[in-house]
Parts: sequence; C-alpha cells; structure tokens
Amino acid sequence: MKKRPYIFYGWYIVAAGIVSYALGYGARYSFSVIFPSLLEEFHWPRDLTAGMLSVHLFVYGLTAPLAGHLADRVGPRKTMGVGALVLCLGLAVSGMGNRLWHFYLTFGVLTGAGLCLIGAVPFTTIIRNWFEKKRGLAFSILFFGAGAAYVCYPGIAFLITHVGWRITFLTESLVIAAAVPIVLFIIKYHPREKGLAVDGIRENLKDDSIEEAAPEMVDRIWAATDWTVTTAIKRARFWMLCLTTFSLWGISQHIMVTHHVAFAIDCGYSRIYASSVLSIFGITFGLGCLAAMVSDRIGRELTFTIGGVISVSGITILTFMDDTSQPWMLYYYAVAFGIGLGMATPTIPAAVTDVFQGPKAGAIIGLIWFAFALGGTIGPWLGGWLFEVRANYDLAFGVAIMSVIVSCAAMWLASPGKVRPVPGPKRKALKKQDID
Repeated sequence: MKKRPYIFYGWYIVAAGIVSYALGYGARYSFSVIFPSLLEEFHWPRDLTAGMLSVHLFVYGLTAPLAGHLADRVGPRKTMGVGALVLCLGLAVSGMGNRLWHFYLTFGVLTGAGLCLIGAVPFTTIIRNWFEKKRGLAFSILFFGAGAAYVCYPGIAFLITHVGWRITFLTESLVIAAAVPIVLFIIKYHPREKGLAVDGIRENLKDDSIEEAAPEMVDRIWAATDWTVTTAIKRARFWMLCLTTFSLWGISQHIMVTHHVAFAIDCGYSRIYASSVLSIFGITFGLGCLAAMVSDRIGRELTFTIGGVISVSGITILTFMDDTSQPWMLYYYAVAFGIGLGMATPTIPAAVTDVFQGPKAGAIIGLIWFAFALGGTIGPWLGGWLFEVRANYDLAFGVAIMSVIVSCAAMWLASPGKVRPVPGPKRKALKKQDID
C-alpha cells in the first residue's frame, strides 16, 4: 500500500480554486469601480451602462450548463483552458471600447463565457468529486477566494487614477493569463486520478468500500439516484435551489455590488475612499465564507439564514446613508453585507451537491447557475433603472432586501438536510412517496 500523503490532494485543488476565483471574479467585480469612469467619459444612462454587467451575467448563465457538461465529458483542464483564453481576450479588447455595444460584446459576451468556463461551475463539479464529509469546509475555503475578488477595489481604483480604465482592463487580462496555467497544472477531475478516495479516507479503495465510508443518508432513495437534467427538473427541490441562486446571487448581490461604489460617490465620498472602504466588504466576505464551514455541523438551511439576516442588516443601514456625515454606515454595510453574503454563498453549492449526485450532475449544477445568471442579468440593470426613475437607490436597495428574504425561504423549501444530514441525532428515513 502506498504511503498516505500528509496533505490530502483535494486541498491543493481548493487552493488552486482560490486563485482562480480571486482573479476571475475579480475581473467581473472590478466593473463596480470602472463603472463610474464609464459614466463620466461617455455620459450614458446608468441603467444602460450597468447593462454591460447584465449581458455578462446572462452569457455566463447560458454557458453554465455547457461548462458543467464539458467538465464531465472532456475534463476540467480543457474546459478551463479554453475559458481562460476567452476571458483574457474579452478583458483586453474591452479596453478598446468606444460604443455601448462594444462593451456588451467584449465585457458582456466574451468575459461572461470565459469566466463561466474557468469559474464556479467546473469547480463545483470537481469539489463534488473530491469531498463529501468535508464538503461544506471545502466550499467555504474555495469561496474565500471570491472575497479576494472584492479586495482588489483599491488596486483597480489606483490603476484607473494613474493609467486610466483602458490600461486597467489590459492589466487584468495579463495577470489572469500569467496565473491560470498554474491552476490548470494542479486540477484533477477525480480522486481516482491520484489513487485516492473521497475526503482522503483511504487510498486504493474499491467503489464499494468508498460507499461504506460515506456518511449516513436520511433519504437513501434520493441519495442513491444518479440524477440527470430530465429527472431533476421534475423535482421541487431543483426549482427551489434555482430560486435561491436567482434571488440571492442574481438580484440582491448584483444590485449591490454593481452600484455600491457609485452610491457612495453620489453621497460625497471620493472614488479612492469609497473603493477602499468597500474593499472591506471583500475581506469580510472571505471571513464569512470561512464561517460557513459551520454548515457541516448545524446544517445548510440554518447557516444560510444566519447569513441572510446579517446581509439584510447591512443593506438596511446603507439605505439610510445620504451624505458623508456618518461614515460608520458605509463601514457597517461593508462588514455586515460581506459577512452575511459570505456565509450564504458557499452554503449554496454545498447544498446543491448534497441534493444532486451522479455522473451527469454537472449539467444540473450548470442549470442552477443559469438561474443565478438570469437574476444577475436583471439585477445590475434593475438597480440602474430604478435609480433613473427615482433619482436615488432607495427602492433598488429595498428590492435587494426582499430578494434575500425570498432566497432564505427557498433554501428551507429545498431542504438539503432531509437528504444528507449534518452530524447529530439520526433522523427517520423518508419513505419513497416523501421524496418530493
């Protein structure tokens, strides 16, 4: 028998994911800082300008089922390699844009498709294969990298101030092109490629031994099913998970992250100051992601709800800010919304992979991410449109709050804890007729 490695290889994949998330999603959310510069230079309406991110998210969603399918069929390395090329190209040519449709095509279509192929969908498919008992912990650490995507705010603001937004786009492209090959070198689709078992339980186990090592299920009939898109879409749990991602990630998160820098500037803060304070959001988002590992102990539903309550408190406080006289409000929002969203975010893929298993589950994961992207398509534009109609963000932030509440309700209705329980007292298995 081979000697067991000191560190389970799955954690190296998680580390590679942190880098990929930080750079890839950093390119997406840096748009929040570049957004005011585009408004200043081109004087386009705020809703149409924010529509660049809406197109990006819509294309991201259209690509998501394909990304999951390709990760299962041709492997994550090829999938992510193509994605990296498309993403870098999209960012580089975004710096050459002069008309609105230029940005819809470059930042919208190209970076949306490229990011999806290197982002959450293939990584969720991979992490599903490598972790089961520690799945919540793995996703919590993985999404810590997404927090670094927001920490880049001051750096992006610095680059825009000194070299302009066009060179900033090019710089992002070059950084990603340099880092992605390292990520691809580490990625492995399944533990079997390294002679390992799920969670590093034991090496060189046969499939039946691995099955015995898996945690006890509440609903064995559901958990034993090899889910496909056709069977999943007939289940209420699938649609509730879609509603969760649509409401939280799509509507609420993208109303806020698209417009919070512009809102702070409207209140009187400078671009550098607003970007620096709101970069705290990235730090606390990362800390919230780490805190989400508690979902392995108290359950996905409760962890998600705690995060939702904290998020709502942050948005509510920001709604009352209308000038620079009480800067604590901006700080509170950055801390509370970051921690709350961070706790909820990795809980979603943990719940999705708890509920849907099987060799064709990648396409299901992609469809659930498509639901998020539909919400993300609406969110940035909706926030800008409501601003144009009311000349303030009050109603937009109210919509963001309601979307968090809807997502919490949907997570409870999806009830992943009724399929794969967290540690604790055993619960009675469900009967076949109770699957729905």
